[in-house]
Amino acid sequence: MFGQDNYQGEESDIVIVSLTRSNANHDIGFMFSPERLNVLLSRARDALIMIGNSHTFKNSRKGGELWGKLFELLGHGKHVYSGLPVVCQRHPDQKNNLSQPTDFDEVCPDGGCTIPWYRLPGLCSML
Repeated sequence: MFGQDNYQGEESDIVIVSLTRSNANHDIGFMFSPERLNVLLSRARDALIMIGNSHTFKNSRKGGELWGKLFELLGHGKHVYSGLPVVCQRHPDQKNNLSQPTDFDEVCPDGGCTIPWYRLPGLCSML
């Protein structure tokens, strides 16, 4: 989203942001700029999903205070996860948090859960 300045003025229903900076120096490059954070926060109409290493951003020498406030606010609203939260569409009571690449195959194979497809909610405890 931020590599192309011509995109910065556009909105989308859902915006997914990859905060790929993850390093021991806590260097976040041009993302230290308050204007860049403003663009990030103002372009999603319905949902903003940020994936990345918040530790690097919160501890950045340049921009860390600003990013720290954002992550603190998001944390208070319980909008920060230690992985990717998923819910099985066939079994809505089956919720998981995926934090390792292997979790996709182990926890939600084929995009669902480990409960057989024919076990409907409410019947699961009876079968």
